[in-house]
Amino acid sequence: MPGWLSSYLRLAWDLRSFLREPATPERGREFIRQTLRNRDSAFLSLVRRAVYGNSSSPYLPLLQYAGCEYGDLERMVRADGLEPALRRLSERGVYLTQEEVKGRQPVVRGGRTFPFDVASLNNPLVTGGVRVSSSGSRSPRTSTMLRLDRVAFMSQCQAVAFSAHGLLGRPTLLWMPGMPSGAGLTQLLQFARMGVPPRRWFSPAGAGAVKPSLLKRLAALYIVHAGRLFGSRMPSPEYVSGEQVEAVLASLQEVLRLGRGCVVSCSPSAAVRLCQAAQTAGVGLEQVAFSTGGEPLTPAKAAEIRRAGAGMVNVYASSDVGIIGFSCAGEKSACDDVHLQQGTLAAIQHRRETPFGGGPVDAFLFTSVMDRPSRVLLNVESGDYGVLETRECGCELGALGWKQHLHSIRSFDKLTGWGMTFVGTNLVHIVEAVLPARFGGASTDYRRRRPAAERAWMSS
Repeated sequence: MPGWLSSYLRLAWDLRSFLREPATPERGREFIRQTLRNRDSAFLSLVRRAVYGNSSSPYLPLLQYAGCEYGDLERMVRADGLEPALRRLSERGVYLTQEEVKGRQPVVRGGRTFPFDVASLNNPLVTGGVRVSSSGSRSPRTSTMLRLDRVAFMSQCQAVAFSAHGLLGRPTLLWMPGMPSGAGLTQLLQFARMGVPPRRWFSPAGAGAVKPSLLKRLAALYIVHAGRLFGSRMPSPEYVSGEQVEAVLASLQEVLRLGRGCVVSCSPSAAVRLCQAAQTAGVGLEQVAFSTGGEPLTPAKAAEIRRAGAGMVNVYASSDVGIIGFSCAGEKSACDDVHLQQGTLAAIQHRRETPFGGGPVDAFLFTSVMDRPSRVLLNVESGDYGVLETRECGCELGALGWKQHLHSIRSFDKLTGWGMTFVGTNLVHIVEAVLPARFGGASTDYRRRRPAAERAWMSS
């Protein structure tokens, strides 16, 4: 039996138990408390087995170069804490830059070149799941495994976040990519486990673009129909372009007629387009909240969403890292302020130069803490920078122990819009603030479309 077929059969079987145990805020709160209590021990267990006990780990030669045996690392974590230990490791060369992870540069420390294969980041301690990937529009495609146990944990955390924002139980719509991207499928499964499967699933596609390959469309449909078999009303993906926003708006109006509001999961750019269409059509969005992800939620986009009367909750995620944080529901430092999932991830920063002459930035380095991640990360750049701070905010997520906040998050070597990436660092401000202020229009009006690249992504 082909490996991919056995994976899908196992996934269908696991869906039964996945959907049988709904995600609730009560369970989510207990999960968060438990992961925080066991944080240091979980990290040390993961590193001992998946790094020091794995001869093919890319971190093992870096740790040996830094003169750090497992006992040394354990003593540092126990004595000083996880983040101080990670900072000491990064100072000794134990980290991976975005260029190294993407294969654009070799891993060189102290004049020595270390072998690296991105596949070696995969966690050798876990098996199963469905393989999904990033767009690969600027660099080799990032491939990861979508696993139900990981999605189950994230759905519990999302239930807590939705509860904190007063959104629990609202009907949902999904406007995110289908396969081969895992973004839409992951959100579909999370909503289904929360008991609010999307009424419709719109998957972005360029005008005249070719749909994803038949095998990948069948994979998504297989999961959808398996979910239906076990009692969840999961929708099949419907492929629409950015110019077909009226179809999404019509569906949103149908949901709003139920009188219970709506949560729309989409990118910030898609949210702005939908807000523009709603204002043109005279449709009020006061009962709508956008759950945004996939690109930065900038002040300009946030202002445009608010002008339409809608609310927003930001989810910070990366194809390399997974879901990193959920929107703060208390006193925010910025519109994109999120709580770091400290039970599953650790984050530090290091100063580095941007690759295109944009000056130095404080780049994020992420480390896996949970004992069953799809990829093992040890001080790995995500390609983003921003502000990392520890503070009280007055919301439920902070009260549970997620004290670290990330905000003003930007990419230091690319821009992202509608799933495509573009080189640059200061272009966001020009496109979203300067040009609309001088010539009118909205932030999304000045984005140059690249249909050929978009077609390639959707058909990959």
